[in-house]
Amino acid sequence: MPKIEKFVTQTDWLWYEAEITKEQEKEYLAWENDETGEIEEPEWLWDLDYDLLRDKPATDDIDFRLIEDE
Repeated sequence: MPKIEKFVTQTDWLWYEAEITKEQEKEYLAWENDETGEIEEPEWLWDLDYDLLRDKPATDDIDFRLIEDE
């Protein structure tokens, strides 16, 4: 029996914001501007209490492909 495949890529846009200290700002800027790759991403970056500021509905990119019988 013939089959058809549908592949869907969904993209969401979400903007979040969190307050940080001056010390965290300095640490983040040092990491962001590090061209040597020696400074690691700050551990606290993922632990912040982010607030959702804005979102935009998802868009779908859909591809169809016929799967032929073997």
